[in-house]
Amino acid sequence: MKDCPELTIILCSLNEMGRIQVAYDQLLNSLKARKESIEILCIDNGSTDGTQEYLMNLSGDHLKVLINDRNIGKGGSIKRGIDQSTGRYLVIHDPDEEYDAEDIWRVYDNTIRYDLDMALGSRVLGGQAFYKYRLNYWGVSALTWLINVLYGSHLTDSATAMKLIRGDLARKINWRCDGFDLDFELIVRVLRLGGRIGETNIKYYPRTIEEGKKLRAWRDGFKSLMPILRDRILPKSCLYKKIDC
Repeated sequence: MKDCPELTIILCSLNEMGRIQVAYDQLLNSLKARKESIEILCIDNGSTDGTQEYLMNLSGDHLKVLINDRNIGKGGSIKRGIDQSTGRYLVIHDPDEEYDAEDIWRVYDNTIRYDLDMALGSRVLGGQAFYKYRLNYWGVSALTWLINVLYGSHLTDSATAMKLIRGDLARKINWRCDGFDLDFELIVRVLRLGGRIGETNIKYYPRTIEEGKKLRAWRDGFKSLMPILRDRILPKSCLYKKIDC
């Protein structure tokens, strides 16, 4: 893709007023020390708390704001961002203050250094395990273990929201999940297609349900089993776009 930016940063929001302003400012600050060309895609999923209005008032040559006319799920918003992206690489960054924008570049640099197809920001690599709810921790550990067994990988944190992937690869894969289960589909489809995935330890500041956390361990955990099991047996040709399987 001619003259494409080096990195597309995808931010998906749903009622994050009070947090998204801080997260977006941190993101802009993280760019000051970098020379890479970037584009930022902000995708709102039907916020009613002023988040949409805040995003619509942002400006910048590198910025594009997309407003969903209905709630299409976090995964649906990420998929829309992937389709709209033009970057050589793209990264998912939650604007909820749980993740530090500076770590985007740690993950990016690791991708370039080791020529990876995908890189994950691991919240537990190196002995870290900062979770508000132990059930979430054990659920992620179990799903990560299952992925490692089925796909021959050695990952530590499959549920991290900070995922960086080669843009050309992301845009040609047929992503099917619309919720938090897309976090796992992103990984297993890249693994199934022979992609190289690495991890970098990152900082993590978890929040509670009362503070706005939307993931639910039992509901989203069981739903996430489907892409992990399904994609292990699907023919590889079915993982690409324009294939009906």
